[in-house]
Amino acid sequence: MRKLLFGIFPVIVVGIVVVSLTKQAEGRGNDVKTVVVHDTVYKDTLVVTVPELMLYNEKWVRNLFEKTDYKLWENYEDGYEIEYPSFMYRTDLENPDGRKIELEFHGITMFCRAYDDKYEMTVSEKFEAIGQSAVTTSLADSSFTLAGNCGKNRLYFEKDILLKSRTWMYLRVEFPSELTWAVDPLLHYVKDY
Repeated sequence: MRKLLFGIFPVIVVGIVVVSLTKQAEGRGNDVKTVVVHDTVYKDTLVVTVPELMLYNEKWVRNLFEKTDYKLWENYEDGYEIEYPSFMYRTDLENPDGRKIELEFHGITMFCRAYDDKYEMTVSEKFEAIGQSAVTTSLADSSFTLAGNCGKNRLYFEKDILLKSRTWMYLRVEFPSELTWAVDPLLHYVKDY
């Protein structure tokens, strides 16, 4: 009888734990998805949730941004140049324009474009016209920065600079919100440009 009780007891405990974990996962809704990851050190299978997986991706992307070389792109018409991470690839190759560049990597997009504004607006007037939907803003003498949402689970950070009386340039980064801290080096580049 004692062997039977000690044999059933672990099965009951495991059953209670499984039911408890299942109810917790159902209570969270769609936020928790299970991903199976194979651990190469212990040759074992680990179960990792999606938020943890995004944390791994965030660390990987951040390390990539911090340790990369930068390429130089020059705009000859308006006389400015930008640097971008060498691992980002151009997405505007079909319609190349000497006044713009579009780059992408891992859901992170970087735009740089010069354009002529038919209205000769001051920096503060342009700031008022464009910055209405921005969550965070900052105004300087010849430039301003904007930050906010640009879609479901996506954020943007943008700097607009007055180059000449009617010529403007903007440098913009769009990225998934879970990679905010990973793209920090790129955001600082835009801010300090």
